[in-house]
Amino acid sequence: MATTSRHLKNLRVGYKQTKESCQKDWGAKGSSLAIRQFVKTSLEFLENQCVKVVFKSLVAEKEYFGFTKKSSKTIVSRPANAALFRCDSKWVDDNWEQWFKSELSVTDATKFAYTAALAPCLALEVFDRQNKKGPATFFEYFVGHVFAKVLGVNPQRIVSLDVEGTRAKMTMDFLFHLSKKAKVHLAVKMSTRERVVQAWAHQQVLNSAYGDNIYKGIMVLFGETKLDLKSLEVVEICVPDQWLVYQKHLSRMERIYYFDPPQRYQQLAVDHPNFIQIKQFGQFIGEKEAVLKV
Repeated sequence: MATTSRHLKNLRVGYKQTKESCQKDWGAKGSSLAIRQFVKTSLEFLENQCVKVVFKSLVAEKEYFGFTKKSSKTIVSRPANAALFRCDSKWVDDNWEQWFKSELSVTDATKFAYTAALAPCLALEVFDRQNKKGPATFFEYFVGHVFAKVLGVNPQRIVSLDVEGTRAKMTMDFLFHLSKKAKVHLAVKMSTRERVVQAWAHQQVLNSAYGDNIYKGIMVLFGETKLDLKSLEVVEICVPDQWLVYQKHLSRMERIYYFDPPQRYQQLAVDHPNFIQIKQFGQFIGEKEAVLKV
């Protein structure tokens, strides 16, 4: 019990430090250290205090599992892709800087990004299921930190717009203003079930206010899986026709990055290569210059 209590305390502290560090300075060394430690603590909690639960995957060619505490198996986490999640705290910690420097292989970079982004979400769900916003909040902090560190500039989250002679303020996920490069509108969602139309709507607002191609729209999504807690079946929920409509008639996102990309959306990119670009998030660092090219 003492060991379990220590792990739970460390998780609470890690979440708090991550939140406070990022709110203070998204790209700072302190934010990186806080996130890195929180990821490590989460993986150690999953390794030592939890056991895996194999789910029944109804997603073609993908297998999923979750975690539950050894001491109480009443709460099960969200699904983790068995091919992408590497529950190895030492491996993730040892490769932290290498990933940011784009020194890992494509396979390892994909696994690293997926594991680092998901581990705290899994741990938070297992030890504190009442914290409904925790996983999505951490995911936002993780992605925001990665972009701030890689781009070398902190984001803004509020834009002031001229509307009928008055200034109206609007909150968006992230706006990065880069010197001598394109401005970036970064939308971050765990899945497209989370008001995803908002990302395209915000991009259209920026296009209307500042002109097309001033802000490059980039959307980062984790995945589209949904777990039935009774049957422990995992499905993917996709709406490709809505995506096509939003991308064509609302606004255009320059890149859409997934940690666990659904096959149906990947097929959209194959069918419409000049219209929709969908890639693994682990690829962003290696291709950032091409993405940000004016």
